[in-house]
Amino acid sequence: MARIMDYVADGTYVGQTVEVKAKKFVWVKVGEGTVTAVSDHEVAVKGKISILGYSGDLNIHLTLQDQDAAASTGPCVLQLNTLVDEDARYESNGGMMTVYAVLGGEEQNISILKCNNGEQTECKLFGHVNQVVHLDPAN
Repeated sequence: MARIMDYVADGTYVGQTVEVKAKKFVWVKVGEGTVTAVSDHEVAVKGKISILGYSGDLNIHLTLQDQDAAASTGPCVLQLNTLVDEDARYESNGGMMTVYAVLGGEEQNISILKCNNGEQTECKLFGHVNQVVHLDPAN
């Protein structure tokens, strides 16, 4: 079923602060952001991050264009910072939603799922950049 709320941490709300954590040897904070939109068909986070040689803005925005809770696949728009793919697509199966996108000419895919008993959102980036981060509610 394609409802973003099924894949993000329980209790996520607009205005919530989240810490971005990456696993080096242990999970460490690499950034922080604020949830600026969250619904069944949209999620957005804005903040700052310092990871993989990049230090600067964090701007993630995902919109499911079909707004069909019964769909398991469909069109979406994915934005990561200034890069946007308006022709991206999503697939949901099991407890995970995967977005397939091309950003800046490079294939960049992201899987999102709840983790740690629904307390955090895990984002698995694979393709041009490979990294796993957790969005951990700070408040």
